[in-house]
Amino acid sequence: MLSDLLWAIVKSVFSLFAVACLLRAYLQWLRVHPLNPLSQSLFPLTNWIVLPLRRVFRGKTFDWASLIAAWITACVAVLLLLLLASELILRVGEEPMLVLSCVALLASIWLAGWALQLVLLLVIAQALMSWFGASPNAATLRVLLDSMAEPFVRPIRQLLYRGAPRGIDFSPLLVLIGIQILLAIQDRLEHRLVMKLLTPL
Repeated sequence: MLSDLLWAIVKSVFSLFAVACLLRAYLQWLRVHPLNPLSQSLFPLTNWIVLPLRRVFRGKTFDWASLIAAWITACVAVLLLLLLASELILRVGEEPMLVLSCVALLASIWLAGWALQLVLLLVIAQALMSWFGASPNAATLRVLLDSMAEPFVRPIRQLLYRGAPRGIDFSPLLVLIGIQILLAIQDRLEHRLVMKLLTPL
């Protein structure tokens, strides 16, 4: 019971940090001005791992260092899961390459799930701001949310309406349904890999 509670706390902390790295990479890909409030909050939080990685993984159009930092964070989270389950030393000693491959794959699956949850929150936040964010004070936040959510909503809107929607725009709802389906698939894959790592050989 205590280990389950500890693991829930650890995974939450690591997932939040990984999402911060993903957000940093995404904002740079969108070419959002680095002086925006969100980026200014992310830089001090993630610089300690992103800046050293950027010396090796350089990219002009995409921030590979932030993406790799998020993946490394997920890998460390998987290793902590095995340590809390007292399986890491045993499993690595038995089949090291298999275990390391599973760790890398599970970290990638976790990272994909965290990215999907991030998109889910962005689309929901954009929808809420479109309904309740008419205040001039919320204009800056609304513009930022639109720039972050539109790359996911716009293709569905164009496919659904062949232009500007008339009446209610259902494209955000379809995006949310699609994300829920992908999260269900991700959860099943995650469960299988976790069981493979924690089940004795």
